[in-house]
Amino acid sequence: MSDKAVAVIGAGPAGLFASRELANNGVEVFLFNRDIKPGGLAEYGIYPDKHRLKASLRNIYFAILENQRIHYFGNLHIGNHRDITLQQIKELGFNAILVTAGAQQVKRTGLEGEDLKGIYHAWEVVSNYNLLPPYSQRSYPIGKKVVIVGVGNVMTDVARFLITKLRVDEVTAIARRGPAEVKFHQTEFAEIATNLDIQDFERELDCVSPLMRSLGQDPEQARAFFEKACENCKETGSDTRLRLLFLKAPIRFVGNENNWVSKLVVVENTLVYKNRNIKPVPLSSKDILKVDTVILALGSSVDSQLGLPTAGYKFNMSPVPSYPINNHSHEVFDPGRKENIEGIFVAGWSRLASYGLVGISGRDGVSGARAVQQYIIDNGKQCTVSVKQCREKILSLKNTIVEFPQLLRLMEVEKERALKMGLEEYKFSTNQEMLTAIDLI
Repeated sequence: MSDKAVAVIGAGPAGLFASRELANNGVEVFLFNRDIKPGGLAEYGIYPDKHRLKASLRNIYFAILENQRIHYFGNLHIGNHRDITLQQIKELGFNAILVTAGAQQVKRTGLEGEDLKGIYHAWEVVSNYNLLPPYSQRSYPIGKKVVIVGVGNVMTDVARFLITKLRVDEVTAIARRGPAEVKFHQTEFAEIATNLDIQDFERELDCVSPLMRSLGQDPEQARAFFEKACENCKETGSDTRLRLLFLKAPIRFVGNENNWVSKLVVVENTLVYKNRNIKPVPLSSKDILKVDTVILALGSSVDSQLGLPTAGYKFNMSPVPSYPINNHSHEVFDPGRKENIEGIFVAGWSRLASYGLVGISGRDGVSGARAVQQYIIDNGKQCTVSVKQCREKILSLKNTIVEFPQLLRLMEVEKERALKMGLEEYKFSTNQEMLTAIDLI
């Protein structure tokens, strides 16, 4: 019988660093993961060619999982009508539950024509080329004239894939705001900058410069940002034309006779100061972009089937947390009962969907773990979890749950395959292949 035991749901950066924080403070951690492999965004969200970065992160994460107080259960889907519900986990007797399951649902636009063929969410495309089941087994046909909606780091990764791997004719990224508000990092844009249509970009910048100056922004600073990226750009070996269009927002998708997207109707925006922030405001003028594929890089939504109340794309966070960390709430508010849900905390993208990369998410996991520890100390309830009995109950749910020793074996098998094939990295693309490799099926 353990004095303190916590269930952590989700083994991405937030869940792994939270688990380490808890385990290092004497807590038995039961780490549940939907995927067979841990890592989440770090395993399935980083561009495939970044082998050194991914290997470094894997080493860190596997070192965390070696902690004897951390008990890993992969290939276990948590939520309503799944392998096990949140309520059933609660009934196992943990002191608390920390949800670090990321933001695993696509964010819908609600626009007319969104369900046409040829319209995808960036997470689907990224998961497909990064071999995350079940996306790895689905087909995402992509044409020659692609529009990406959004200008964050995900856009640069998707554009890089389209330019270097598929070599489409044209990639156009559209932004609701102006050049000063782009969200991607200069180093990420440098991966695709050699394909930027410079003359087209200069025309765009000239058009938005008067508005930028009226808001106190410096167009030359924006130009310098892109010029620096172009100076450090990598050769892509592709003739794909890359365009950036500013102050445009999608309002409607139009399909052809085959129900395939063929046009994107956009509205022209202006920018205004509102509540000390620069906000896009639609004007009356519209434009039509001819396309054969649209990829929406607009962020993600939390899992509405997990069993926690949601508000828009987020869980319904408590405005008055009992255990705030750095002035942030890690607690969920029940609007029906008008109170915080006792014993359940959230961190990482489950707290703030699509915010920050691997490092930020990991740090937020640590903050969530500290909120949990404060709750356990304050609550003072005796833990009723027997590690042995709890493990047996979990493993009885199905015979394909993956524990840490099997995970190590899987990584060895993949390394052996990579060596034999002369590759830097080899990944199985289906759960069935992975489970077969470790003799679970």
